[in-house]
Amino acid sequence: MLIRRGSPEGRVKAGRPVGADPAEVLAFWFSERDATGAIRFNAEWFAANPAFDAEVHRRFAALHERAAAGTLAHWSDTWTGLRALIIVLDQFSRQLYRQSPKAFACDPLARQLAQKACNHPDFGRLSALEQLFVLLPFEHSESLADQDFCVEQMANWATDPGLAVLLEHAEQHRELIRRFGRFPARNAVLGRMDTPDELAFRTAKSSETGKPS
Repeated sequence: MLIRRGSPEGRVKAGRPVGADPAEVLAFWFSERDATGAIRFNAEWFAANPAFDAEVHRRFAALHERAAAGTLAHWSDTWTGLRALIIVLDQFSRQLYRQSPKAFACDPLARQLAQKACNHPDFGRLSALEQLFVLLPFEHSESLADQDFCVEQMANWATDPGLAVLLEHAEQHRELIRRFGRFPARNAVLGRMDTPDELAFRTAKSSETGKPS
């Protein structure tokens, strides 16, 4: 049987799992669209839904492994590839490795790519939700300079009711870094000891939400 190189069978035969290209990553991540085709906010992005995590694992776990190893660095040579690679390293890491240090292991590389994307001439042409996933590596950073940069980039969202909440979250994350120099919620996963101030903060948060912080 003749197997064409570009077919799904051809990609598997060549060692490339189905779904392992930038366009498919972006189509999956931005699958929610309105009647005009504009990207809509997808609650699954931040819901910690086991079913969604499982779908990411099924479709993209092997791809993420390659990205983390640096074998997909060539993706960053194109605008589509660069944006997709940021999502793979920053977002898929969190879906694939919740409550594991590996959830944060690719953050430095994701930030490096995000800086390249922010400097790209087409960054300003992205929709706000597309820009969000270029900026999130800075919001995930434990550097105050990165947090300041993220908030500055989102500042013009303040007047849009649909986007203002995203800016508020960024400001809250920046305040945590300003106060503690790190995210206390990551301490247990990363094997870090809480300071007394962090412990008091996390205890108070747990009392407010009824869940461990």
